[in-house]
Amino acid sequence: MDMKSRIIPIPRRYEATEEPPVLLGVPGAANFRIVNETPYHENPVLASADGLLRSTLGRLLCVNPDEARGPIPVTLRLGDAPKEAKNPEQGYRLEIGGDAVTVTGFGAAGLLYGVVTLTQCMVLQNNRLELEACCVTDWPDLRTRGHFMESRFGSNLMTLEDWKAVVDHMASMKQNQLVVSVYGCWCVQYDGRVSEYLYLPIRKYPQLKVPVVRRYWSPKRGGWVDDEVPVPMVKDDFFGELIAYGRSKAVEVFPLFNSYGHNTLIPRMFPDIAAKFEDGESTLTGFCTKNPGTYEILFDIYDEIIDRYLKPNGVESFHIGCDEVWESIAQNEHDIWRIRNNFCKCPLCRSVPKDELYIGHVIRLMKHLKDRGMKNVYMYHDMLLGHGSGTESDSTEKLRRAILENGLADTAVIDWWTYSDRREGLGFQTTRPEQGLRRTVKPWNGYYHWNIVSYPLKNVFLLGEMAHREAVEGMQSYSAWDESFDRVHMAQSVAAWCFENFGSPDAVTEAYAKARFGPQADKALRALRLQDRMLDTEPRADESGLPSNYTVLMHVLCYYFYSYVRAGKPYPRSFPGEAVRTLFENREGYEGVLRDLNAMAAEAEGLWREIALDCRADVRMARRYAWEAAHVKVLTADYLAILRICDLCSGTVTASAAKEAAGIAEERRLARLELMEELERTKEEFLAPSHLRNHSIYMQFFADLEGYLSDTAPSEIRLDPADFSPFASEAFRRLR
Repeated sequence: MDMKSRIIPIPRRYEATEEPPVLLGVPGAANFRIVNETPYHENPVLASADGLLRSTLGRLLCVNPDEARGPIPVTLRLGDAPKEAKNPEQGYRLEIGGDAVTVTGFGAAGLLYGVVTLTQCMVLQNNRLELEACCVTDWPDLRTRGHFMESRFGSNLMTLEDWKAVVDHMASMKQNQLVVSVYGCWCVQYDGRVSEYLYLPIRKYPQLKVPVVRRYWSPKRGGWVDDEVPVPMVKDDFFGELIAYGRSKAVEVFPLFNSYGHNTLIPRMFPDIAAKFEDGESTLTGFCTKNPGTYEILFDIYDEIIDRYLKPNGVESFHIGCDEVWESIAQNEHDIWRIRNNFCKCPLCRSVPKDELYIGHVIRLMKHLKDRGMKNVYMYHDMLLGHGSGTESDSTEKLRRAILENGLADTAVIDWWTYSDRREGLGFQTTRPEQGLRRTVKPWNGYYHWNIVSYPLKNVFLLGEMAHREAVEGMQSYSAWDESFDRVHMAQSVAAWCFENFGSPDAVTEAYAKARFGPQADKALRALRLQDRMLDTEPRADESGLPSNYTVLMHVLCYYFYSYVRAGKPYPRSFPGEAVRTLFENREGYEGVLRDLNAMAAEAEGLWREIALDCRADVRMARRYAWEAAHVKVLTADYLAILRICDLCSGTVTASAAKEAAGIAEERRLARLELMEELERTKEEFLAPSHLRNHSIYMQFFADLEGYLSDTAPSEIRLDPADFSPFASEAFRRLR
């Protein structure tokens, strides 16, 4: 029966017994009755547990579970946890056997997790809903487990129903913390604009708002989408509803509002409180932390968020961010080359060491939030290691003293993030447990879904191992939402729930293949391992000097990172000229890599499409993974085609060469359109604009190239592999 393999995360203790299996029914006939001994009408989490059980039984057996009067009692109750249980209120015991099924939660959340486990075990086999006799005793290692959702591409167009689906997905993996970035800013990228995000309507400062630009070709609509729309969370003001929904699923939802780093919108709107250049001019980024006006505006915003969304829903957590407080270019669209510093250089600030400015700022924020009832105030760690002082010094001890001196030891939580897949590449090797501060670790889920989806299970393992070794209180991944990261999310749930069950990234991949794809697990495991090889981050063992597969796909071939302003390069950047120039630097090596990646992608795609034909597997996820493999196949084929076209069009171009080259361009345009059409069928609507914009760039490039090669006399054709701009259309330029 292999019921254990269906449970996510892997349970701490699963003991099969010798008793016969328990038959709950066959389609149309219930052999069970639900006995709920909990006050579920009074507690939304208990009500969710009851509702999940009833809906699952009703869906599988086509019966009304409220009317079922069968001989097998399915009992929900609350009870005492074993003495050794960590975080006992989140633990449970599931007992199946003796003609009964009993879920005992050691708290409300534990009962919900117990029902999640029970429903994961429920699969119709041989037209019977039968459960293996067993006893599961389970609880989490870490108190908090979940995701930080960045304010970036995709989440900026999520509706309330989309956010609820995220909460449901998290609850299904026994995760209990969703942090929503409601304010964050980046550099100039698309449309020559600073990338700024604000997800809440701030009533006191209504001028603080940013639209979402949608610009892409839509096969579904048969034309261009080119408009600006409001952020749904702003337009419909549903953050409070999301928090309430999360509470019903034992998921605490709370905000991250950045202030020092990732901050251009507020200082641009209120230049008086922005950081200053040494001559007193506003940098239009960062804050002057010696200016009382800074805290007047920040605390006005904090208080509005607390009073309107957090307090009414009993939320006592807040993330202040404060990461990556750097100086850089492209912080203002009117002067993209000027270096602007988030640290103020006014007479009051310029002589103060950076780490003292930084620590003084975060302490002031924390004190205010604690005074407003926040019991958990999270902040990032990175500015304490080197960046804060401008050297490689460690400022964590300075922060520790400041936290203790200001009575914040019970409130401050240091959020340690690093995203390397290799131990030696981690940004730190310890979270400083000897300092006695509250800590959480932050792996990532791959994040760049609009560029290409990756699977950083090794990073999850390393951070999970550190969390387990150093007894941190939580794991809160850095993420942008795309269910194609499903396997990574499972790995995170396993690492945070019971790390001793993690084993290795490959072991988790095996468990994932069994849980999601059942009888097709072997085929799925082959496809997943191919995906891992395609996105491998390990340096090459050969002497080619080429970067890893991950770097080739993510940074050389895909468009996204060419949207950044870079010193010494024109802006907008030459694309795909820069990428092609890189390929020509080691053509033989890169061409071999492209062919290898293309072959692996084609094989993985074929496997997923076969799996998707078996309704016993997770067909939806198989189709999704098939699309991800197809993306790699199309991407690598595109660059192989460009290399071939460049060969055909070098020197004197013949009519036959021009015709062949135009045919190749047409083929690639159509292949990209097919990929885009499948994307709109496969993924959620909120993902389409960010994904399809990048795909539209390739599609339009090949359309422009096809037109140029078809409309130009062969003797007149001139292709510069480093610069294709002479034939770029206005549509292509607008997408950039």
